[in-house]
Amino acid sequence: MPRKAAEERNIKYLVLSSDGEFIIEVPSTWRITFGYVNPSKSTDGYARNEGHCLRVWEGEKLRAVYGNVRGFRDMAIPLARKVKRETGSASWTMDSEGNFESSKKIEVESELVLEAADDEGPF
Repeated sequence: MPRKAAEERNIKYLVLSSDGEFIIEVPSTWRITFGYVNPSKSTDGYARNEGHCLRVWEGEKLRAVYGNVRGFRDMAIPLARKVKRETGSASWTMDSEGNFESSKKIEVESELVLEAADDEGPF
């Protein structure tokens, strides 16, 4: 019985496309493939995001195709992103001859922020 319960669970995928990000949820028994829309398409040797798609298969039946996909990941995989914050100030002074002198101060802070696994809600 525990094996059947594991087979029936759904997996959430975050899909990154040139049109933005979206989430799909599919049964764990389905298959996801990623590659060129037309695998025989010749390239000039440069890696590009053009022409890549994500295919969703239920066995041999193709259920969905998403175009212009740059990448995807299982939402259960923890991910930390580096977040950078910049704060600063600038000042200008003018002398009696009309010349300006400027100075600025910029403070940069960065930290890694863990994206939490989304286990609640439909998405």
